[in-house]
Amino acid sequence: MTTTHSGEHWLRPQLAAWRDRRAWVLEQQLRITKTAAPTGNEANRGALLQQLWQQGGQRVTRDVAGNVLTRITPASPAATAATRPPVVCLAHLDTVFNAAQPLVVRREGTRVYCPGIGDNGRGLAAMTVLARVLHQPEVRARLQRPVDLVLTVGEEGEGNLRGATQWFDDAAARGMPPVAAVVIDGPGDSTIVHHAVGSHRCRITFTGVGGHSWAQSTTPNPVHAAGACIAAIARLADASRPDGVIAATRMHGGEYLTGVPMHAWIDVDLRARDSEYVRSMRHDLERLVQHAAQDESARDPTHALHAHITTLGDRPAGMIDHQHPLVLAAASATRAVGRTPQSASASTDANVPLARGIPAIAIGAGGSGGAAHTADEWFDDADSEIGLDRVIRLVVTLGTATHLFR
Repeated sequence: MTTTHSGEHWLRPQLAAWRDRRAWVLEQQLRITKTAAPTGNEANRGALLQQLWQQGGQRVTRDVAGNVLTRITPASPAATAATRPPVVCLAHLDTVFNAAQPLVVRREGTRVYCPGIGDNGRGLAAMTVLARVLHQPEVRARLQRPVDLVLTVGEEGEGNLRGATQWFDDAAARGMPPVAAVVIDGPGDSTIVHHAVGSHRCRITFTGVGGHSWAQSTTPNPVHAAGACIAAIARLADASRPDGVIAATRMHGGEYLTGVPMHAWIDVDLRARDSEYVRSMRHDLERLVQHAAQDESARDPTHALHAHITTLGDRPAGMIDHQHPLVLAAASATRAVGRTPQSASASTDANVPLARGIPAIAIGAGGSGGAAHTADEWFDDADSEIGLDRVIRLVVTLGTATHLFR
């Protein structure tokens, strides 16, 4: 059984200090959230986080992808400490919202409403605290390996985990992959994500010749094919649960109110904890698409529809066992703050290391929240210091313990 060092007396003042600064942490969370960061346009938020880290004394850089990076090196006199493979902590900068989305804060008691306030405003605020804690002399003096903090771009949607992939590619090229990765994503203080949900995102496009809605009424209609395809996807989704999830998430088509459309498209999201099952669902989807196109084309085979599937993104699946030392260390830190550890599955930056055989988990950064990925997203700051305490305990343990990783 692995135990955590995070209860050592020397860390207690640090934990107490940040429990007393809950209001300051929420203030940073709001500043971060109100700085727009659509996927692919994270530069302004990255600049804000870079400034916050530099104010805490860190040296901050950026990589070719736009990730914001800092490394906390051991101040230990042991020569081997600074050369050991690091622990890496990641939190994503981007949100699902476009640049036009109003980022207006509304408060109701301890609850705060704003798009992105939890995902990932909370995780980024926690990373700001973590950078300051790890930089403290009493912590650095006990570090047995470097700790890399990485704010990633392109985690959401069509970003396809671009930032995390870049960082792990670079680490592999240096010949120094991390011994473990901890992803800090959203609120929460009890769940431990150690099953990475794999996913495949694609766009289905139907195209035809179009025409007048009266004069060419028998012309195969791409919107009709798309509608039939969506109905078939819904039936496939029902048949796939609980092993897999399929959702038609966006659709568009047509040009004129009185014209048979020339095109229509549907975006589809497929997810499962098993990569093979994701591939199986993709094959089933391909058959549905062809059937929908053929059935609609039967109205006039001389003007048959064309169907095409374009891949928008893939996320690999992966997992580590609940008895893995990293999961046990996270469970120990969870119990230390008075919470009961709960295993969970999710799709996060942790998918990248897990798919490469690097131990990784994702945890929340305190508080509670809901309505993520909607304009009504909310975060409740009540008892949020508990989850932040857990983050600090876990990462300090991973950085200072020598027995967890060989």
